[in-house]
Amino acid sequence: MKIDDIPFQYAYCYATAKQCEQSNRCLRSHAARMNEEDLAMPREVLSCITPAYVNRVAAGETCIHFRSDTPLRYARGMKILFDIVPKGQYNTVRSKVINCFSCERVFYYAQKGEQLISPNEQEKIIAIFKNSGLSAPLFDKYELCPDWSI
Repeated sequence: MKIDDIPFQYAYCYATAKQCEQSNRCLRSHAARMNEEDLAMPREVLSCITPAYVNRVAAGETCIHFRSDTPLRYARGMKILFDIVPKGQYNTVRSKVINCFSCERVFYYAQKGEQLISPNEQEKIIAIFKNSGLSAPLFDKYELCPDWSI
């Protein structure tokens, strides 16, 4: 994980382990530590969890901003995805797979491997193939990455 991987608007958290028992496993906390350790060019302006909120968490409130630092298995590329689809089902299956993404353009980026395919999107695609009576689809490759969703 590199500082450049962190999305621009991602909220950092500077809560200490004393203030938040989850800080050692929180992606927002890791992002804050990485920013401080980047001696070459730390970001000077960024989005952060407020100290007032951190104080509420320290007082026992459950943190709704916690993001697990456990990497998820993302797929990259779908160049061979439709190879097993019979000609008669191709248009229907392809249309349903496109609908798994926010728009058709994102589908094409994901198909070419320029955008990662989230575990949730993979599950939807697998369900489409299963419901169509097809074997599980094959993605080009897989990568473990943090879930940077905001």
